[in-house]
Amino acid sequence: MFKQVKKSMWLMPLYLISIISACSNRENTISTVEKTESDPKISELVTESKISFSQSIIMDGTDTIIYPLNLNIGNDGSYDRSVGNTYWNLAFYNVISRKSELLTNKKLVINTFNVGNREHTANYPASVANQFIFYEITNDDFDGDKKLTSKDPKKLFISNLGGKFFIQISPENYAINNWKIDEAHNLVLMDVLKDTNGDKIFNEKDLMDHFVYDLKKQVTAQPVFDDAFKKQLKNLAKKVL
Repeated sequence: MFKQVKKSMWLMPLYLISIISACSNRENTISTVEKTESDPKISELVTESKISFSQSIIMDGTDTIIYPLNLNIGNDGSYDRSVGNTYWNLAFYNVISRKSELLTNKKLVINTFNVGNREHTANYPASVANQFIFYEITNDDFDGDKKLTSKDPKKLFISNLGGKFFIQISPENYAINNWKIDEAHNLVLMDVLKDTNGDKIFNEKDLMDHFVYDLKKQVTAQPVFDDAFKKQLKNLAKKVL
């Protein structure tokens, strides 16, 4: 009996050391991603995504600094990056209030963004366009392949310089092909494509249309040419020279 007690007392320190060692190893291997083995479907969907900020952008004449969030860092397979730098959101930091806010509460693809007129004409330094940030956004899985790619339509969005009032200004169900700013009239001129043949692809087989957006009035973009004018053009184009 005494020998058994003595043996147990001798084994106790080793048992405690084993427990402490196991706890220590467990702490070193704890993942920041919650995993579950109860449902294999849920387990497959759990991925560890890394958050990566691009270089900060100081907004001249404002109290705002922009921190773009890089797209496709980690194992997020639901988004396919096209060529060039792309982002999935922007963080706006106000140096006075020290408050940080995201551009949107959704994850999307920001193909490009620029402050004011991208052509930067010096003739209109106080242009209304310089009060806005312009974004080319992909946020619609148009072809249904469960990814946002360069095949999906780009849309034109704007916000103010603080990242607020983020809205789409290009017409719905169109892909932005090109756009420019008419600073003299505070207009955004947009050349857009519609999937007229229904093949879920935006290319030269589709018809180009043209819209204008008034930056002062900020109402829905309007077509440049009405149906009557388009009909006149078609009839004239059919004539033999």
